[in-house]
Amino acid sequence: MGAVLILLVVFGVIGFVTYRDQQRQRQQPPLPGPAASPMLPDPVAPAEPVSESLLLALPEPARRHAWELLCLVHDGLSEGSSADTRTRFLLAQTRQSYLPDTLRAYLHLTDGARRQLTAQGQSPEQLLDEQLALMTDGVHEALRRDHAAADRLLTQGRFLRERFGAGAEELRVRK
Repeated sequence: MGAVLILLVVFGVIGFVTYRDQQRQRQQPPLPGPAASPMLPDPVAPAEPVSESLLLALPEPARRHAWELLCLVHDGLSEGSSADTRTRFLLAQTRQSYLPDTLRAYLHLTDGARRQLTAQGQSPEQLLDEQLALMTDGVHEALRRDHAAADRLLTQGRFLRERFGAGAEELRVRK
């Protein structure tokens, strides 16, 4: 009975997250350029929520950093990429949610919020730079890892412990 309840909760959360993503994608205007062209349909590519105008509104060091992060994510998600499922999910979330949410939060700061942050000892530009650096470091780390290979090794280790762990004491040579 408990397992059924857990499954219902899990599927409910998945359904809610899917619904929210669809609502968010419907609210965003279509991007200009080749992706919106009827001559080049790409049904597999997800909607690109980071618009050029969002990136261009940033001050210079942050603008360059955000472009570099976006390019890194795009390259990681390209067809030739050998990224595993977890890495691809992190990259997709960075492109669809983490990066645009961070940029919008910075761009929608009021003068009062800027004064409050400065009074607390950090400028909004410093905070934005730190957040972009965190995302960049996380993306670099995810691209360096091969989660699937690590999972296979961990699974093999669990299997071997289960298979040989209980009887290992009997096989050891006693002094």
